[in-house]
Amino acid sequence: MKEFEYFLFENFDADHESQNPSNPRRIFGKETDAVLSVLAQQPANTCVYMDCCGQFGTDIVRKLVDGGILRRSGTAVVFDCPVFLREDAAVLQNGIATKSAMLANLLERNIKEIRACCGAIHNGFSVERNLYHILCGMVFDGSFFAYLSGKGVLAVSRQHPSGLDYLSVLYEKCEELQTLSDELLCSYNRLVNDKCSLQTFGDANGDRFDFYRFFRLMEREDIYGQYKEAKTLLYETYGGADKDALLSDVISLIQSGWCAPSARKLLEQFGYVQNGGVCVPIYTPEHQKYITEIEGVVERCLGEAMSETLIELAGSIDITAVRHGVNRLEIANELYHIMFGFLNEELVLRKIVAAPQQIPGEGRYFKCIEVY
Repeated sequence: MKEFEYFLFENFDADHESQNPSNPRRIFGKETDAVLSVLAQQPANTCVYMDCCGQFGTDIVRKLVDGGILRRSGTAVVFDCPVFLREDAAVLQNGIATKSAMLANLLERNIKEIRACCGAIHNGFSVERNLYHILCGMVFDGSFFAYLSGKGVLAVSRQHPSGLDYLSVLYEKCEELQTLSDELLCSYNRLVNDKCSLQTFGDANGDRFDFYRFFRLMEREDIYGQYKEAKTLLYETYGGADKDALLSDVISLIQSGWCAPSARKLLEQFGYVQNGGVCVPIYTPEHQKYITEIEGVVERCLGEAMSETLIELAGSIDITAVRHGVNRLEIANELYHIMFGFLNEELVLRKIVAAPQQIPGEGRYFKCIEVY
């Protein structure tokens, strides 16, 4: 049986919907792997829906259909979200690596203008470290992503019958795909509300010790290792998993230098505070002008080239998702993540942005704070 990794792009409050029975996180696991393995081992449109229900039970198959993982196609059942299997790896690698280097060349021609914009941000960190957060994260996994969506190049949203809005992506667990799903710099983890965000950006090659993962583990009541001490501190301070109270203390610490001692200790444990003060880059509304200028440069120099590349790949690349008739805008979404992950790696290699540290067992990432 194949095993899969499941990725969600959630357009809903993960904390508020944690116990919702329609939350797709509640159906992923070995039972799901078993169903998907059968589809993965057969040509598209040859897996009969009723046979699948008979083998695994109607309940799990219907949940996967309702959740947008699978789709009925006549009498057959097919994948209905981007799925990447072992045999897709070489095609993806060859199709994207060369194009990402070309895009990096286009960006590098404009790097002086980008550095000048970034140099106006005075937060105690180098231009290269700030560009890592701004260019690799905020722009490529934020504003430029929205720009491409606005051009109709990729999907960022999908409303499901449950009322939840999210996109799903599946990767077969195998060495061949690991560099595309885990080892690229294209993964945001953000504990966020409308005032503040505690975030990390990096690869997914490990179990990142950060606040987003901490709160997701508490949802599943799966606290282990160093998270146990963190949970004790959190409950001592707030009486429970109170995200808004924690983020309010972050704002207080930034603006006044004070927050509850146990909150400060918790922030220190997660690496946001050292010697009593914040030790990671902070981005405030006054920095937004310069970040927007960087966004504009990227749109001008990469907008058309990236759009044409994604349209071409999502329409013609010979991979499982295309053969199953998955929405091409959703395929383009994940191809974009792979593409900008390769692009970010190029920027690190060319020393345009800072190289994130490798933390044993956690992967490569940097932390920062955004204040809105």
